[in-house]
Amino acid sequence: MRCDLMDLTVKSKRENPALSRQEMECVVSFDKAVPSRKQLREAIAAATGADQQLLVIVSVGTEYGSKEAFVSARLYASKGALAIERRHLLVRDGLAEKKAKGGKKAAAPAKK
Repeated sequence: MRCDLMDLTVKSKRENPALSRQEMECVVSFDKAVPSRKQLREAIAAATGADQQLLVIVSVGTEYGSKEAFVSARLYASKGALAIERRHLLVRDGLAEKKAKGGKKAAAPAKK
C-alpha cells in the first residue's frame, strides 16, 4: 500500500488460533523520518482492513542509513484477546493508560 509518507508491504501473515491473533511482518519504505507508531498502525490497518483498536505494533527496526523499516505487528480477534498482550506495548500504542506510580512514601521520623 502506498500513501504520502510511506510504502507498506505485508511480507508474511500467520494465524495463531491459540491466542486469537494474526502475526504480521511488514516492510515500510519511507522518504524522510521513520513513521511514528501511530502512522504505522493506521497504514497497516488500512492495508489489512483491520480495526486499529485491535492492532499492536510489537517492534520497528531500521538499519543505519536505510530508508526501510521492518515492522512486527499483531492483530487480535477481539478486545478480550488483546488482554494477553504485554502492557507496555499497549501503552506505547495508546491502547491502555499508563499505571501511576505508588506516590511518595511517608517521610521517616527524624532521629533524635
